[in-house]
Amino acid sequence: MESLAFGLTYALPALGAALGIGFIGAAALNALARNPEKLSDIRTLMITAIVFADALAIIGIIVAFIARS
Repeated sequence: MESLAFGLTYALPALGAALGIGFIGAAALNALARNPEKLSDIRTLMITAIVFADALAIIGIIVAFIARS
């Protein structure tokens, strides 16, 4: 039961981060299609948003390890 809790503690934030990154990529491609000359600005904002979304997954694995102890 403990291993299931550990897996879910990490899997749910990782799922949220993966969905968030997918939405970020779709929005960036849509913005790029509408305004192709802003490629560098859109890329910078996209990478920044992906970093924040990945922080959720990192926090999730830290919480999973803390809860397991």
